[in-house]
Amino acid sequence: MQPIDYGARVAAVAARLRRDNVGAYVGTRQAALHYLCGVFMCWRGAVIVTADGACDVVYWAMDAERVKTEGVHGDLYTFTGSGLMETIVGRLKARNVTGPVGVDLSHPGAAQIAPGMLTAGEYLDLSERLAGTSLVNGVSFLDDVMLVKDAAEIERLRAACAAADAGYRAGMAAIREGVTENHVAGVVEAAIRDHGSVWAWSITGGTEVGAGERTAFARGVTQQGTERQIKRDEFVVIDLHSLVDLYMADLSIPVFFGKPNDAQKRAIACWEDVAATMLAAIKPGRAVRDCVAEGIAVYQRHGLAEHGLPLFGHGLGTCARTRPFMNAGSDDVLAPGMVIALGTHLYQPGVGGMRLEYPLVVGARGAEPFSTIPPKVQYVA
Repeated sequence: MQPIDYGARVAAVAARLRRDNVGAYVGTRQAALHYLCGVFMCWRGAVIVTADGACDVVYWAMDAERVKTEGVHGDLYTFTGSGLMETIVGRLKARNVTGPVGVDLSHPGAAQIAPGMLTAGEYLDLSERLAGTSLVNGVSFLDDVMLVKDAAEIERLRAACAAADAGYRAGMAAIREGVTENHVAGVVEAAIRDHGSVWAWSITGGTEVGAGERTAFARGVTQQGTERQIKRDEFVVIDLHSLVDLYMADLSIPVFFGKPNDAQKRAIACWEDVAATMLAAIKPGRAVRDCVAEGIAVYQRHGLAEHGLPLFGHGLGTCARTRPFMNAGSDDVLAPGMVIALGTHLYQPGVGGMRLEYPLVVGARGAEPFSTIPPKVQYVA
């Protein structure tokens, strides 16, 4: 794969800090560790970027030797026990940082917390140790830099989606009457591993598989696999989460096993109309909130707005809890190089549920999907 210039990434964050007269950014999110350090870092740690371009990495001592051996970018310092904040402060003082310090606190308006945000206890500890220093929400200092992907990132995202495609096709092939959701999830995870994925990264149970009534919880965005057996004439959700060279895919396309009844056909027609509308709406220069309004209008036209979610996806990269968030509260304007897991969600109790998670990059003329599978209901006879 194309090499990644981690030094250039650090320099870009440093330039962003200087723009706002901020002394340093302390990134504790896994997104920050992976984006700036270039190695899998699953335990607690931080990457510190100063306004003058220095980069220090603080990481749990029990995994530090592996991280060092596998090529972490930046100067590595370790901590044990609850010493993360103490070690961070030590590095900030050693770098003579006196101005405001940006820390990972929150994505304003987001319902979910990106993995690795500061805990309340850590914030209080840091505040006490840095008495007199202003702590500010530094999420945007990194997110602004990560928002538009370069060619090396697109290559990795495509590879992650190729693994996801293979897993999805294997999952579809495993669907038959009497097999369990768990069995299908296991088939999917074996396939993505065989195609280069190293982690089913989602907190929703890794690979999600749900069937029948378990697809149709009101607003039901989670279907962790269970021992429920799959039956004929019902929807199946397969939602998989592959990771290749620290970059994530998030792929889900509805499956129908058997023949749908009239109510299910109506729901399918609505869902496919919304999915097609959203895919066509993705064009550079368009405000996210305008795209979202188009999708909601289609739900309303079909008379199923109460079952369709006003949430149409999220960004993808070294994290999936990242911009652009495809909802009405977003201030983002689409630009070439942004990568989105485009979403379409319809969950109708008593009928069934359908989910689209569809990785794509915003191209010069519109959406360029990474998946080779069309965003339509897939049928298994």
